[in-house]
Parts: sequence; structure tokens; C-alpha cells
Amino acid sequence: MSHILLLHSALGLRPSVLRFAEELRSAGHDVTTPDYYDGRVFDSEREGIAYRDEVGAGTLFKKRLLPQLAALPDDTVLAGFSLGAAFAQNLSLKRPAARAVLLMHSVAAPRGDWSGQPVQVHRYAQDPWIDLADVTALSSAVVASGAAFEDWVTPGRGHLFTDTDGPDGDEQATAATLERIGDFVR
Repeated sequence: MSHILLLHSALGLRPSVLRFAEELRSAGHDVTTPDYYDGRVFDSEREGIAYRDEVGAGTLFKKRLLPQLAALPDDTVLAGFSLGAAFAQNLSLKRPAARAVLLMHSVAAPRGDWSGQPVQVHRYAQDPWIDLADVTALSSAVVASGAAFEDWVTPGRGHLFTDTDGPDGDEQATAATLERIGDFVR
């Protein structure tokens, strides 16, 4: 199976992230869930984003996350939720040997050419944090690199459907996401 780096959202390393990781482990994967918020968790996006901004996204990425990446295999699957997905997408530039990139609740247009990793996206049909033009741009870049691109769209409106403790949580969509991830990284 795969080694998966699973990065939390701006809400921190909440119990739903740990449950998601445990589900991946029960499917046979090794999963690393770094806490780059140093134990802080939030119930609202506003509070979590305020903390991200207070510390600085660059500091979180460079000083708290990158050092942990050195200990992981080169072909580690890069995965994340929202802010964590943005970090996973950025890490893909430093990890061209990554087995796959899993973006849940966040997608950005690529900066330059894609380095060839397959990508799987999981999102609500109407997510206020995702611009469809970014999904299209990333899809084009990934396919142009010769890699597979999958965009799984859950009907409805919201953001973190995999955070089953939050207001947008959806257990059925989360279960489907786990199954699709298993098929994708197998």
C-alpha cells in the first residue's frame, strides 16, 4: 500500500481528520498526520484562518511542515483538506516522485507545468472557496503532463464535507471519498 501525508485544514488537527487517517490505515496505508498548528483547533473557519494569518502561511509551510517531509518516502501520497490541500499542491512541486496528489476542498491553478503526479480532487458542487476555472486549469496541466486527473463532485453547497463534526460534514460523501482514494492510490 501507500504512505500518505494527510494535512489538516485551517481548523487544525481535529478528531475528524484523525478518524479519516484511521480509515486509511485500516485499508492498509501508512498515514502521517502532522500538526502544524501546534495543538490548536478551531470550530470556525474565521478563527482558523485568523490563526493561519497570525503565524503566517509561509511559516507554517516552511518551518513547521517542510522539515517533517524529509523523513517520508519520496513516493509519499500528498493529501490535504482545504489549507492542507493547498499545502499538498505546493509540496508536489518539491516532490515530483509523489505517487499521487489528493486535494480535498481546495484547488489552485498550477504555477507553470505540472510535474507528472496523478491528481484526485474531492469537492462540493458549490464550494465558496473553489473557483471552477482553477479546477479546469489544474486538470489541463495534469493531463498535459501525461498523468490522470479525477474531479469528484459531491452534490450540494458547503466546504469541508469530510469534517463530519462540522456544519458541512457528510458521512456518506466522506465514505465515498475514502473508497475513491483507496482505488486511486492502489
